[in-house]
Amino acid sequence: MAYVIDIQFFNTFILRSATNNKVFVEESRIKGDFNSLSAGLGPKAYVTNENYEENRRSNALIYSGIYNSRTDINQTNVFSAGEKITRAVDPINGSIQKLHAEDTNLNIFQEDKVSYALIDKDAIFTAEGGNLTASGAQVIGQIVPYLGKYGISKNPESFAFKGNRKYFTDVNRGAVLRLSRDGITEISAAGMRDFFKDTLKDADEIVGMYDDVSDTYVLNTKNISNTNLDGDTFQTVSYDESVKGWVSFYGYNPEAGFSINKKFFTFKDADIWQHYSELNGIQKNTFYDTYAPSDITFIVNQSPSTVKNYNTINYEGSSGWIM
Repeated sequence: MAYVIDIQFFNTFILRSATNNKVFVEESRIKGDFNSLSAGLGPKAYVTNENYEENRRSNALIYSGIYNSRTDINQTNVFSAGEKITRAVDPINGSIQKLHAEDTNLNIFQEDKVSYALIDKDAIFTAEGGNLTASGAQVIGQIVPYLGKYGISKNPESFAFKGNRKYFTDVNRGAVLRLSRDGITEISAAGMRDFFKDTLKDADEIVGMYDDVSDTYVLNTKNISNTNLDGDTFQTVSYDESVKGWVSFYGYNPEAGFSINKKFFTFKDADIWQHYSELNGIQKNTFYDTYAPSDITFIVNQSPSTVKNYNTINYEGSSGWIM
């Protein structure tokens, strides 16, 4: 048993044993010299938090350690609280609904905002307000918002992309949007603004796909909660980037869809269906073993003598048909 005697010496204290009355001097300097090196504190043990609990941060990102396939070291389950491994966006714009990696940037889709984060680099802003990129130790660098008050609402399933073009919907604003190098553009304004304002607000499910065969963005909306309707109602439309317009309504109602190797597939009742297929003599306009004839509805005004130009009409079929 020992007790401490306080003395007026720098970095020194004395321990006197109560059993044999021996005195021990403890000091931090090597050999007791005034200006000599201090003794190290030795290895530090890990401190565990016994009061941990689940914490959901819907507006924050976190990344783990890495997996090294060369040394078989797996740290993907390591989240060290002593390191800066989190990045948060403004919670006023809602929760994060979708992440999309593109080259060395990470696109972040919130309910009311779209931003991008630099990966393995950071942004340095100049005095004129411009920004330069520089390599950094942070995995997720500076988060920069895109211009415009648009988000993906709570419909990440409406997202589809081709190259550097990303398509998605914003139900809160009744808009269909495209994110590209020039920022966010409202493509629903191409003659379909009123249609989508009414369709999106009543939609229970929204599915976005990219048809790599026709090079169009396909958007399917379903209304399954309206009990006054006979069965499920749906709308499937496509947007063509080459004409900057919505080119067609389709008669098929998919659950999801994707393109691979220039082939377009959709899901229906847990089956995968390939579109544009002519195997086994399948008749055109046949979707999910159901045939539906094509029809064209012309939109005219009250001046029938006025010449009208249609830039989004296209015909695919037998020869001899004149439009």
